[in-house]
Amino acid sequence: RRSNSDEASAHLEQERNRPYVAEEENEDSEHTESADTSGGQVSTENTSSASAPYLQRPDYNSSVEEDNGSQQEGGGNPREVFRPNGPVPSMYRTDSERTQVSESLSSDEEDMELQAIARSRLLKHQREKREMIDSLFKHVLLYLQPYDSTRVLYAFSVLETVLKTNSRDFVEAVSTTSMDTSSTAHLNLIYNLLARHQEALVGHSFYGRLQAQSPISCPHSLLIELLTYLCLNFLRSYYPCYLSIGHRDLLGNREVQVKSVEVLIRLMSQLVMVAKAQDGRRLDFIKKLLSSCRVQQYVLLSLSASMYVNQKSALVDKGEDSMEYGLSEESLINFGQDQIWSEHPLQIELLKLLQVLIVLESHLQGNAAEEQEASSPLAKEWQTAVHFQQSIKAMQYVQTQPITLQGMFVSAVVQALQPQYGYGMHPPWVGLLTSSLPYLGRSLGMTVAPFIAQICKNLDELVKQYEHEAVKTALNLSSKRENIAPDYPLTLLEGLTAITHFCLLENSSAQRKSSVITDPADFRNARNAIVEELPRIMSTMALLWGVIRKEELQKMTSNLGPGVCKNTSTSVYFKSTKILKQKMLDFLNPVTAQYGVQVMASVAAVWNSRKSRKSHSKTKILPVASESRLTIVELVKELSTLKTDTILQLVKEVVKKPHQIKGDQKSTLVDIPMLQFSFAFVQGVSAQTLQNTVIPLISLLKESVQLNLAPPGYFLLLGILNDVVNRLPNLDNKKDQRDLQEVTQKILEAVGNVAGSSLEQTSWLSRNLEVKAQPQVSLEEEDPDMDLYDCAAQASAMVSSSVPSVYSVQALTLLAEVLAPLLDMVYRSDEKEKAVPLISRLMYYVFPYLKNHSAYNVPSFRASAQLLSSLSGYAYTKRAWKKEASELFMDPLFFQMDTTCVSHWKSIVDHLLTHEKTMFKDLMSMQSSSLKLFPNYEQKAMLLKRQAFAIFSGELDQYHLYLPLIQERLTENLRLGQTPSVAAQMFLTFRVLLLRISPQHLTSLWPIMVTELIQAFDQLEECLIEEEMTKRLSKSSGTQAVEVNGCTLTFPQTELDFFLSACKFLDTALSFPPDRMPLFQMSVSHLLYYYIIFYFLI
Repeated sequence: RRSNSDEASAHLEQERNRPYVAEEENEDSEHTESADTSGGQVSTENTSSASAPYLQRPDYNSSVEEDNGSQQEGGGNPREVFRPNGPVPSMYRTDSERTQVSESLSSDEEDMELQAIARSRLLKHQREKREMIDSLFKHVLLYLQPYDSTRVLYAFSVLETVLKTNSRDFVEAVSTTSMDTSSTAHLNLIYNLLARHQEALVGHSFYGRLQAQSPISCPHSLLIELLTYLCLNFLRSYYPCYLSIGHRDLLGNREVQVKSVEVLIRLMSQLVMVAKAQDGRRLDFIKKLLSSCRVQQYVLLSLSASMYVNQKSALVDKGEDSMEYGLSEESLINFGQDQIWSEHPLQIELLKLLQVLIVLESHLQGNAAEEQEASSPLAKEWQTAVHFQQSIKAMQYVQTQPITLQGMFVSAVVQALQPQYGYGMHPPWVGLLTSSLPYLGRSLGMTVAPFIAQICKNLDELVKQYEHEAVKTALNLSSKRENIAPDYPLTLLEGLTAITHFCLLENSSAQRKSSVITDPADFRNARNAIVEELPRIMSTMALLWGVIRKEELQKMTSNLGPGVCKNTSTSVYFKSTKILKQKMLDFLNPVTAQYGVQVMASVAAVWNSRKSRKSHSKTKILPVASESRLTIVELVKELSTLKTDTILQLVKEVVKKPHQIKGDQKSTLVDIPMLQFSFAFVQGVSAQTLQNTVIPLISLLKESVQLNLAPPGYFLLLGILNDVVNRLPNLDNKKDQRDLQEVTQKILEAVGNVAGSSLEQTSWLSRNLEVKAQPQVSLEEEDPDMDLYDCAAQASAMVSSSVPSVYSVQALTLLAEVLAPLLDMVYRSDEKEKAVPLISRLMYYVFPYLKNHSAYNVPSFRASAQLLSSLSGYAYTKRAWKKEASELFMDPLFFQMDTTCVSHWKSIVDHLLTHEKTMFKDLMSMQSSSLKLFPNYEQKAMLLKRQAFAIFSGELDQYHLYLPLIQERLTENLRLGQTPSVAAQMFLTFRVLLLRISPQHLTSLWPIMVTELIQAFDQLEECLIEEEMTKRLSKSSGTQAVEVNGCTLTFPQTELDFFLSACKFLDTALSFPPDRMPLFQMSVSHLLYYYIIFYFLI
């Protein structure tokens, strides 16, 4: 019976010298808290979302987690916790005092002082949190002994039946029938029982003698007040832990609690119908009923306490509830030992009741004549804002504010979708919030933003479980024990759609259905809050889209036959791919229609968070989109509201005014990721679509190149341009062709400026450039984990005249890949000459790298050689590089290059000699005296070496017609006499002739080659015999001694090079098969003798 609760209260009062329920006396001072009471104080200074710490850190919400964190930190600043007098003062002042005291203490005393401060801080934090947790249960009533729950359930069933059949007349009757004890004896009995209840609630005995004139009169004058009072009392009544009861009694009490809420739902629903009539007298009566019975307060407290029990049960199951508190309000209540979702039936009904109460409050406030102390509208607005701030900060119920503006309610909503509260409760919470959107008012933004963030997080966890189910990686322990409904993703998607559309879209379906007028400022705050969450939303949508693609692929492969599809997913959450896909499109299409720029900026932010695929070639500058990034492209393509030209227009807007997306650590611009997305998007568009969107494409490139982008941005613009030009047929419109040529010129010049960022002027007034003597970034030596397009690495990447750019080598490499073919496509056959000035301007930045043969310049030299090689293949370009290339070829340091550059210079020299018909003849006829850059004794050798390289650069038999001229030059060198260095280069020429001239054309040269070879080896033999006769020779300066078989041999370096060159020629000649060298085989027997000597020397 109900009296058991009163005796339990009296019993506990005697044990702890205070009552458990002190409702009237301590209303203003008692602590109450919502389900996230341990998650930190609601602290907000404005009405926008993410204005409170607990909204910004929704992952840290349990009291146990917070305590554990405080213990681990060993004295770190505890999180702000609400107290009756305000928040905990900042700990910075404590640290400052501690620092001042520590300066005067020894090291041991300082350590003890620090430990004492940390210990006191931790104890204070735990004590305050314990008080907040206890405040959750101060509304609870306890039974002293078991009662017959079946009788109570029967009584509630009768009431519920009456409310179902004739609720209007019943509520009208109980609203007008007073508790007049003089009318009937039955009402007198009821009054007697109520009086005893009141005695027990203040600590007296339920069975004690009532005073003739009791100071505690019955506060409920009407039957509807009594009925509401009884329902709330049964709702907040529990069995104590010290009472030995069975499991059936616990279940019976839980059923009574649920049934009491169901009766209250029907009762309040009928009061909503009464309030809709807007009768002033009845509205005042309903307000008085709710206030006197404290309906909203007890419902919120009951919901918060039930959620806390869920949370703690989950933590205990996971072994995380390690703190002991001793005697507390919570420890005296028997919640049962069932699974964590045993509280769910009660919570579901409480949410239904909350929904009805929210609607009821909206009707009561609609025509309420609220007393305003302020006189002016501005002062009234200020006063309303102050009251809202006080209410939203308070973790106790504020009588003057509706449910939707209570900090308890907002905190509960924010934490409701976290896994520790049970996945079974997520659909009811989603339903409550979506139906309450028109009534949230000022709390709309700060409520929906974290709620949406948690929806996305839960969907992300489902995707993660789907991807890792092969290794059985589950979400957490609660998800292992609790079966999640198969339509769980659909429920969250529907909730996400309803909330987002209501806040973002004008005249959405939810707004049209609602009769409540929401303040435009509240809509604006909510809109801004959700726009901030768009990157998170798009990230979740991309993950879901990837799962849908995988499921569709699995279905297609499974239809091909058994055994074809391997690693098939067993997840039941993503089987309805068509429905999920349609739900996602229904959600995104309306949003992108009105918020296209924000959505595309969010796409760029998501793109930046995904990793790019590592290219197989380190010299590839343009990024290769990974599978996760291609999924984003496919998702955007599926949106019906975003056509290709629309996407390009939105990309242009984002690049022109890039949004700063708030990340985990710092804000990042999205202009470069947006261009990366555009590059991948354009690559996936068909040629026909490109043909239809030429004007938007050119506009995007034209306006983007004028911006102050980081160097990778210009690389991407060049990549987009190159892809479009290669796949786009010739433009018929001359204006479009001119625009294309103009934008090509601007982009190439921008990339050229990046390429020249490692150059500097030789003097102040000179226009000549030289390479800065500083290390350069080599593509082969780059960190494999470094992303060239990482936004974090672009802060200092702007082109500067004082600091060498790390992107100069990349710019040169990219130009080498795309410049020549791009210009050939952009400029038609009759317009090629227009490109020459542009090429000349670009080569102005290239030739300084080719003139520098230093070790630090190797990366740029290699890229520049590749660029010049690609350009030299087009005859119309020779005017831009012919003169400089000739000078570089005759440079004394020409052959000091990396081996990878030889192939490029072969192509350059070949094209140089091919484009000019007389160039080779002029080279062969050149006199050594014309080489002013070389010393006199090296001029003949260097000229002969370059002539040999020119022959080597050509194709087989390309220069066989010039053999008489070649033979004449060789004979001339023999006739005039030769030094060892010239002889060495002559044998090099012989080797080149063997490789580039067919044997039948070399008939006239064989006598010279064989004769010179024999003379060389005869000279070597004479030297060896002479060295044998002399055992020891004094070492002369500038000589090199070589010891062979105990003999010390001294040769000048030039003679060693000469003998080595002759041996190389012999080795090359013997490497050919006999049919290739028929004339040479006639002298092979005599030459083998020298080859053996050569072998032993080696």
